[in-house]
Amino acid sequence: MTKPKALLTNDDGISCRFLHVLAEALSDSFELSVVAPIEEKSWTSKAMSRLGKVEVKEFEGLACPAWSVGGTPADCINLALGNLLPEKPDIVISGINIGLNTTLPMILSSGTVAGALEGACWGLPALASSLAVPDDLYQELKKNGGLMDADREDSLRYAAECSTRMAKDLLNSPSEDFAVHNVNFPLPVTPQTPVEKTAPAPNRIGSLYRETNKGIYKFRFQHGPLKGTETLLSDWDCLKMRRISYSVLRFANL
Repeated sequence: MTKPKALLTNDDGISCRFLHVLAEALSDSFELSVVAPIEEKSWTSKAMSRLGKVEVKEFEGLACPAWSVGGTPADCINLALGNLLPEKPDIVISGINIGLNTTLPMILSSGTVAGALEGACWGLPALASSLAVPDDLYQELKKNGGLMDADREDSLRYAAECSTRMAKDLLNSPSEDFAVHNVNFPLPVTPQTPVEKTAPAPNRIGSLYRETNKGIYKFRFQHGPLKGTETLLSDWDCLKMRRISYSVLRFANL
């Protein structure tokens, strides 16, 4: 029986351990292709490399057809769908991201979500997957390519298995135009961790830069005032409760 086709990207770079674990899980259920940035492209939102040239190379570090791209996650999906793949996939998946992608300001800035959104713009089901990690571990993972100890690796593997099931469920659900299914896993996460339907918290972030030298500013993320939502549980509050947050981002309704 022919497997459905899936296209995978991320914003942490094609060598990231988080992407490789998800690719391994997806390969059991999908005919998988991977097209991902050659280096980290976090916080790029849905930017496209309009100026200059974008280099694409075959990548041999995965057990499936794979390419590295000198551009953004949105570039990766557009190049894959328009130039690299012989057939259109059945679904686009982005992740697993190092760190959470919750609250409206972060979601709208996220390269991970944008990779999935580019797939949705082509009329495909789209899933974005992220694993929340503590701030100190986040910095370590960014430096070492997503390598974790055995206990935390178990959480990563379960997040990959759960993301795969969610992707399969999307193929059997009515499709929505311009919708991204955004899932955020707490750390740790286990088969007993419940999944909650959530809505993005409408937080305000404020200043993201600090002056390091005269006239020189450096990016520094910080959360602004935390707000709930009027309807569903917020994605932010859901993660604080150590539950899996599942939000459907309906960009056609903006």
